[in-house]
Amino acid sequence: MKKQLIALCAFAFSIVAGPAAAADWSTVTGGLDFSGEITGVIAVVGVLAGFYVVRKGARLLLSMIK
Repeated sequence: MKKQLIALCAFAFSIVAGPAAAADWSTVTGGLDFSGEITGVIAVVGVLAGFYVVRKGARLLLSMIK
């Protein structure tokens, strides 16, 4: 029951506060040329690396709470 409540709260927060607090990265990415294959590959690798870092951090945080 506790895990379901936590999951529900996290989902509700992401729905309500996620889009409102979204960062505007247009100034950072405005100068990049996304037409090349290398840029696309680097972007995918960056997204995957970010996902795994966040996942590892979340597991570490949840293990500290538990």
